[in-house]
Amino acid sequence: MPGAVIRLPLPFPTYEATTQISVIQEIDTEDQGPQEVEVYSGMAVFDQSSRHTFNADSKLTALSGTVIIQGDVQTIGSLAAIQGYVKIGDEQRTIYRVSKPTAMGVVFSTEIELR
Repeated sequence: MPGAVIRLPLPFPTYEATTQISVIQEIDTEDQGPQEVEVYSGMAVFDQSSRHTFNADSKLTALSGTVIIQGDVQTIGSLAAIQGYVKIGDEQRTIYRVSKPTAMGVVFSTEIELR
């Protein structure tokens, strides 16, 4: 396709982001013990469909849902993954895995799988 220019990928579906959430990262400190820091608070796409997956030890793990946040959620410290939980209303769900799909070198969204 000569002359074709791809400007941006498809836009993030902000109309589907209808759930108010807070992402809490737990940081282990040497002196004060574990501390909780809120790294994101806002609207997100929340899917409650449960599924089963195998973890690194080949054990079956039940996942309770997925949260998709527009853009990149920065972590505190040098950790690549977020260790902590997500508050959805009055519920707290533990973070299982975080992935950040990229489109043309830019982080498109942050996807958090919940236990």
